[in-house]
Amino acid sequence: MAYKLWSAQEKANLVSEPLGISEQRHPQYTRNHLYTLRRYYIKQLRGKDMEVEPTKNVQEVSELLEPFGLENLADVDVSYHVGYIKNADGEIEYTKPLPSVRARAGRNTQQLSDFISQADPVNITPSKRKPINRDHKLIVAFSDSQIDYREIDGKLNPIHDERALEVVRLMCQALRPDTIVNLGDTIDLSALSRFDKDSTHFDHSMQPAFNRVHRLYAELRADNPLARIVEVDSNHNTRLKKFMLKNASALYGLKQAGAEHDYPVMSYPYLANLGAVGVEWVSGYGGAELVYGEEYNAPPIIFKHGMYTGVSVTNKEAIHNPETHVVRGHTHRPEVAHRTMRNGTYLTYMVVGVTCSITGDVPSVYSSVDDRNQVVRTQEKWQQSLAVIHDYQDGTYQFDNVMIHSGIAKYNGKVYDGNE
Repeated sequence: MAYKLWSAQEKANLVSEPLGISEQRHPQYTRNHLYTLRRYYIKQLRGKDMEVEPTKNVQEVSELLEPFGLENLADVDVSYHVGYIKNADGEIEYTKPLPSVRARAGRNTQQLSDFISQADPVNITPSKRKPINRDHKLIVAFSDSQIDYREIDGKLNPIHDERALEVVRLMCQALRPDTIVNLGDTIDLSALSRFDKDSTHFDHSMQPAFNRVHRLYAELRADNPLARIVEVDSNHNTRLKKFMLKNASALYGLKQAGAEHDYPVMSYPYLANLGAVGVEWVSGYGGAELVYGEEYNAPPIIFKHGMYTGVSVTNKEAIHNPETHVVRGHTHRPEVAHRTMRNGTYLTYMVVGVTCSITGDVPSVYSSVDDRNQVVRTQEKWQQSLAVIHDYQDGTYQFDNVMIHSGIAKYNGKVYDGNE
């Protein structure tokens, strides 16, 4: 692709309008390329290392726009929006209204104080910490959060494990990975399961579940504003698609009016609003996979949810993927296996554990609800973990499966406690 010199107005449009509009303006670029450019120009706006304070008045807005040739206040209107930040205790609290900038066209809105510019009820204040200076790249992968809630006696009880999800957040906050990969089954969608119900607990659980998925990503994005965050499709995520095709096929695929490049309204990425928190969505469970490291001219890593179950899943993956590394989820039990190619290259096959509850909350073969409508506590034969992968940028990797036990993970001499 030929190098393009972006004009001041084009830069201003890119940082101030939804990605769908930018895709229409610049069809020669992929969505990911435009997203990367947007991050670069937003960083220019906010100063080196993103260390400037949020804008608070019209004059500061004008100064920020100056690099893009829009220093004249006649070119902008100032409006206000309330976002949120996380306080020192890790709790969500709402910020004071901060100015946003709208170009004269009237439809292009950019929260200069936020990392994400697309319209969304959750606005993110990114971390101002400088990136870690290291001689390699870092990847964090997690899986099978199965976010959902059982409504019991008027109270929403999560079937995901908030402690395990907090460990994921804490480790990403501390390690500041270059790439975060969610291996799928993020949401459980128990209400749409084809299996027999164990209760009426999930009749009204989908909205809070989608809200929690979005907040999970908002937290990860706030702590890791420059990271690439990707989720791959999975069997639980497809429950919504299957339900729509079976019960309301005429409505499947409908999009919000004017949102030509957005996802269908009744789809997981739309309802979780992944685009607003900068999450790449790889769809098509069965074939959906993120291929990482092809530029090294060495075996890449295939990140996917996975389909094989049973024992020795990693050995099955080795047979079916003899020339790549594989990192996947789905079986709820961590595994690691290795093999050597004929040229001496080592390959790694890894199954990552879960971040959902493992004590009977998640509907499964062994879970049950008693006649008092309470979940029967039982210890599933699952384990919680996440993966930390060091990419030495020469086609070699270090794969670490970090176990989580009772909300606590230990890695490289540090303790990450999700109970605090």
